Amino acid sequence: MKKKTKGGKREGSGGFGPLKRLCAFLLAALLLAPAAAYGAYMPSFQPAPRGVYLENTDTGKLIFEQNAGERMEAGYLAKLMTALMTVEYMEEKGLSLDDEKVALKLYIQNLVYGSANLGGILQGEEVSVRGLLYAMLLQSANEAAMMLGDYIGDGSVGHFADLMNRRAAELGCTGTTFTDPAGFHDDDPAENNWTTPRDMGIIFRRVMENDTLRQILQSRSYDIGPTNKHGSLNQFNYTNAMMSTASDYYYAPVDGGFISVVSGQKAGIAVMASTGGYSYLLVLLESPQGADLAGTRDTLYTEAKNLLQWAFDSFAVRTVMEKGEIMEEVPVRFSSVTDHMPLATSETFMALMPNGLDLTSIQYKYELPEALAAPVQKGLEVGRLHLILADEEIGWVPLVTTDYVEASQLLVWLGWLGAIVHTFWFKFWVLFVITFVVLYSSLLVQVKRRKQRQGRYSRYNAHRSQERYL
Repeated sequence: MKKKTKGGKREGSGGFGPLKRLCAFLLAALLLAPAAAYGAYMPSFQPAPRGVYLENTDTGKLIFEQNAGERMEAGYLAKLMTALMTVEYMEEKGLSLDDEKVALKLYIQNLVYGSANLGGILQGEEVSVRGLLYAMLLQSANEAAMMLGDYIGDGSVGHFADLMNRRAAELGCTGTTFTDPAGFHDDDPAENNWTTPRDMGIIFRRVMENDTLRQILQSRSYDIGPTNKHGSLNQFNYTNAMMSTASDYYYAPVDGGFISVVSGQKAGIAVMASTGGYSYLLVLLESPQGADLAGTRDTLYTEAKNLLQWAFDSFAVRTVMEKGEIMEEVPVRFSSVTDHMPLATSETFMALMPNGLDLTSIQYKYELPEALAAPVQKGLEVGRLHLILADEEIGWVPLVTTDYVEASQLLVWLGWLGAIVHTFWFKFWVLFVITFVVLYSSLLVQVKRRKQRQGRYSRYNAHRSQERYL
């Protein structure tokens, strides 16, 4: 029976010679350009930031990475972890974001004094937790971040930093260490906030999955309202120009994001964008500094937009395998009707792939039983078809039987007997019986010989007794 090879090559099943296999591998290597320093695919340009992590959030598929596992300075992106910790704490305690008020303490005002990113909150001013979240995420207000850390850390931002690190580890972040809620820079590396592009991707994904935080990051402005110090305290979205229609960096697909641009530091950004049914999460760390902050922002926003647009232009969900395609067959035992069973795919397999990728470069690797024993039901899942591209598995499809096969009772019994003959216990008992028969026969022979000797001895004694009597 013909095996289906449309859209791919069968691995280890013949029909795919060494030369063709080498050509297919080289083609896939050219199209995908995998490398240790980069992710699964390579854009047509070299990204300027040292750290890049780009993921398709619809599939969880890594699209591109650059030094994604290396530790880099987190900067103000640490505020994303502070925001996540805050909403999780409030939900766990059953507290209201609007009812809980936090006052700016003197020691926090002294810590943030002179920093560029402030929300205009005065000493002793009481602001709701929701208001502080908006101030921190829309304006990157350092005093708001420190106030939240002090509130959740029971009066200690150091204790809150410990809680941040514990939560980061729980999320699977392996290269992240926070030292304060705001992400301040320190000349001493041990006192700095560190993360990796991949770790920050994990944190930012959790942030965007939270409805409250997603709504905040998608806002253009927020009016905190009257406080005990202000008649009105407005917070504007100064931190993400990609969401401002009045900005030269506006990029319509952006759903939310947060940047870290500080004088004397390399910049970073975490952003999520969606369009045309596709969604991507991007983290850039240590984007180069410009001549001034405007130049630094220009590089950061340009790199983010270019990478996101490259992803939208280059990838699409494509059908790799249709449901019901006959792909392989396996032997069938105990049937007088047929000796093989065709197997078909039980579902359609679709994957996010480069638009220009030739699907015939995909190889097939089968995971099948040696044989099926009749009776066999139709639609029974008996194996898997693994789809391999450039030596990496992109997914698998269940393989199911395509027909019902009735069993021959005679062949079943013969097979049953054959199976018994080959079992350990059958061989053991056969050997035991043979050994018993041999030993018993040997014993009988010895007994017979002994009786014969005793008979001859008895006749001899009788004869001697008769002679003596005469």
